[in-house]
Amino acid sequence: MLVLSPTSNNLKKAAKLLKENKLVAFPTETVYGVGCTYKSIKAYKALNKLKRRTPNKPYTLMLGSIHEIKKFAKLNQKTTKFINKVLPGSVTLLLKVKPNLPKYLSKDGIIGIRVPDYKLTLSLLKLSGPLLVPSLNRTNKEPLNEINKIKKEFAGELDAVINAKIKKDKPSTVLLISDKIKVIREGKIPSKKLIEVYNKLWKLP
Repeated sequence: MLVLSPTSNNLKKAAKLLKENKLVAFPTETVYGVGCTYKSIKAYKALNKLKRRTPNKPYTLMLGSIHEIKKFAKLNQKTTKFINKVLPGSVTLLLKVKPNLPKYLSKDGIIGIRVPDYKLTLSLLKLSGPLLVPSLNRTNKEPLNEINKIKKEFAGELDAVINAKIKKDKPSTVLLISDKIKVIREGKIPSKKLIEVYNKLWKLP
């Protein structure tokens, strides 16, 4: 496992590994995540193995820009306005998936999308392209945020980890956006605040 400091050159190294279907852990504004390219079934299976997770639950797709969302999800005018108000940020949106994408990206026609509000993560995403990114932990275990614990737990499974200080925080708030908004998980940003923003959009022209 490569342990990389968060320099520009090391972010390029991490991005290269990700493009080669490797697994790389990195900090976000909430917890450490582990990412792989969304394009590779091989990388997806390696992520499932590391997480010890069955392949019937898709991972969140993390993007480097809100402008990329329309490539993966069906958006109407109101949803687009909502996205522009709440992202980037600690919010994961469950949206209707576009057709002709790999089946493992979605379930029941829904895809999870997140655009983080964290400079290091965004810099990596702009180099690597979109990534599947769950929290860095085994399924049903607490996320790991300390480099020594990460190295011990995932030795031989992670290809690299970007070592940077992280303020342990709540995970992202998860919202399902269909005909109306539904809270799936409370997180860093109070869902009540997000719902207020969403409901106000009905009153806009």
